[in-house]
Amino acid sequence: MNGRETHRSTLRTRIGTAGAAAAAALTSVTVVAGLLGGVSSASSVPPAARSAPHKIGGSVSVWGEWTSTEQTAFEAALKPFEKSTGITVNYSGKGSNMDTALEAAVSGGKPPAVAFVPDPGTLRVLAGQGKVQNLGPVIGSLKNNYGDAWNELASVNGKLYGVWFKAANKNTVWYNPALFKEAGISSTPTTWQGMLADAAELRAAGVTPFSLCTDIGWPVADLWQNVYLKTAGARNYNLLATGKIPWTDSTVTRAFNVLRGLVGTPSFLFGGTQGSLANKYPDCVDKVFPKAGTMPQAAMVIEADFVTSEITGNSPNYNAGTKGKGGAACTANPAQTPCYDFFPFPAPKGFSVNSGALQGAGDVGMMLTATRQAKALMKYIATAQPGEIWAHLGGFTSPNKKVPLSAYPDAVTRADAQELTTATSFVFSLDDLQGTWEPQMWQDMLNFVKTPTAANVTSIEKTMQSQATAARAKSGK
Repeated sequence: MNGRETHRSTLRTRIGTAGAAAAAALTSVTVVAGLLGGVSSASSVPPAARSAPHKIGGSVSVWGEWTSTEQTAFEAALKPFEKSTGITVNYSGKGSNMDTALEAAVSGGKPPAVAFVPDPGTLRVLAGQGKVQNLGPVIGSLKNNYGDAWNELASVNGKLYGVWFKAANKNTVWYNPALFKEAGISSTPTTWQGMLADAAELRAAGVTPFSLCTDIGWPVADLWQNVYLKTAGARNYNLLATGKIPWTDSTVTRAFNVLRGLVGTPSFLFGGTQGSLANKYPDCVDKVFPKAGTMPQAAMVIEADFVTSEITGNSPNYNAGTKGKGGAACTANPAQTPCYDFFPFPAPKGFSVNSGALQGAGDVGMMLTATRQAKALMKYIATAQPGEIWAHLGGFTSPNKKVPLSAYPDAVTRADAQELTTATSFVFSLDDLQGTWEPQMWQDMLNFVKTPTAANVTSIEKTMQSQATAARAKSGK
């Protein structure tokens, strides 16, 4: 199991029975939007998604990657739909094998009616093959529910083929407020240079600034991709992802050079360069937000919002925000009143135009069989209600603008969700779009951390271009 599979597994074990009870309470007082009456706001339902209140009956098969308590939460979010329509949802959680299982089912002619996949690439491929249904006639416009960036990611040749349901925000730097206070830092940075200046202040105060996640390379790829997005913009990011910009391009070199300011300063990193190269996920998170009985060893960790499940799992004492439980001051000691918070990944000075660009991931729903039951479910997924239910449980953020921020359990999660819905542009993790050479890309990123010199950057770029070219040739792209 690699690091990404580990964090998914960790999250699945931490929603908990209290959340399930909360879901039951919430679903008991909520009415299915656009299916049998309204929800909290009729505006949350696309016009074409509003249908007459009557029982449909029957069943619909649904596949997704969610298992364990994530599956429990998803099924709780579907309860109002099942009750109001009389449709039984037969859900099958495929875990990390979702893409492989779906590909086999489509090839065998027996796909589920509805599937949620963890990347837009699968949707585009299936749309190109005519294997998924155009949702425009079923749902109508989702302009009021999702930002343009999200709708574009769910569309092919101007036609809507998907509905985004669950999202992850990678535009996040998580920090320990108590350690910032110890170093005399009263506000979070808004530029890359400001973050490095704060790192110098932390170091001067005797606090190691960063716990750099490296694992098998994917966290470094996430970090580099954030830097590239903030310096080159979403358009160039997407061109690089599809091979239309080479890895030897000046925009790539610039991103490596910017990142050298962090990884090329060993005193900024817990364990220095060598220690960082052995920093697995989620151990890298624990060094900033440790379990009770140990003290934090670094002030910041740069990774996606899924780190919150690790933080809160380390101790029930952790409180979201800059105040401890009961309004107490944040403490470094996790046995007392520790806190956690984040600030948006900052763009360097001169690149503020890209400040609102966001890297992330998500799960998009698509319809493979156009039954009445599948159409009804896609209408429901496009509304705010299922997202609101899961958000109330925790461990979930929605890209749907109609999911009210009040549905989230704390101010930090609300700020995280707001970033997703207001992003000026949204891009998927570039490494996840590289196909077979993704593991090689991860190794290249570790090579950069090991030796972040200009000469090595030039060598790495040539290697990456060769690897990308070979992978595209092999895939026929």
